[in-house]
Amino acid sequence: MTKPTEPGETAPRPPADGMPDLPESGPLADIHARIKEAHRSLSPQLRQAARYVLAHPEDVALTSMRRLAEHAGVKPSTMVRLARALEFDGYESFREPYRQWLRGGEGAFVARARTLQARAPATRGSCAPLLEELAQADTVALHEALGGPNAAALERARDLIRSAGTLYVVGMRSCFALAYFFRYAYSFVAGNAVLVDGHAGTVLDTLMRADEHDVVLAIGFRPYTDDTVRATRFARDKGARIVAVTDSLVSPLAEEARETLIVETASPSYFQSLVPALTQIQALLALLVVDGGDAALDSITRTEHELDACAAYWQEPKRRRRHA
Repeated sequence: MTKPTEPGETAPRPPADGMPDLPESGPLADIHARIKEAHRSLSPQLRQAARYVLAHPEDVALTSMRRLAEHAGVKPSTMVRLARALEFDGYESFREPYRQWLRGGEGAFVARARTLQARAPATRGSCAPLLEELAQADTVALHEALGGPNAAALERARDLIRSAGTLYVVGMRSCFALAYFFRYAYSFVAGNAVLVDGHAGTVLDTLMRADEHDVVLAIGFRPYTDDTVRATRFARDKGARIVAVTDSLVSPLAEEARETLIVETASPSYFQSLVPALTQIQALLALLVVDGGDAALDSITRTEHELDACAAYWQEPKRRRRHA
């Protein structure tokens, strides 16, 4: 007989097939031994979380704490309490052995790709279930990106950017697209943004004149690009104020950041999703325009006139009239 769920909880997701076998020794086996030993002393909610962890070690490795809790049918705080009940300092230290197990010596991306392929037999003949899961994951993350604590954080980030003498925008590798888009769209509104692109090894050169009057918008997610972390710390040491768009409050980009926007990047795919982060960037730009008043409108108008004057955008050729 299935135990009814606690108030505020949902039924746990059924086990998935096609995942790697659990090792008989090593850190993961040690965690499972701890769960077995502590099982009787755990509360019903912790037992429910522990059962899901035992059945879905790949979820612990690949998904966020919030998403894992949702799958397990418990609250996110329950996962933190489970980690501490098993004598870990916190959830991240509890999660790390699962990541190491899943990689099995492989890189994180190929491990996710292998897990993605392992699920294929369950959906053979149709890609609809996977596409639905991809859409659902991003939909949940989108609401989190703009709601709750992030709503107030976006307003504070807007105020910091509005106060900047120079706004430096840094994001490398996959996050370069986000950084470039922000800088380009922001240039319609104001002319004080500098893209830190690192061309020819000039990552730190661009930031050499940064000071306490300036702001750095730093964008990065696990695995964090070293150049982004170095550039952010370099600017921070010069007194610049940091607005971090990242995936955790313990991210290296969030260290001593004046404002941090947390965004969920977990995805059923082999690569993390940047859709929620793009939504935060778009929201930040919208807030800047709303707060910019007539000055923002005048700047956008001038930019559009300049673009029209240099024929920046393709237009349908005018057809010549035929003479009778």
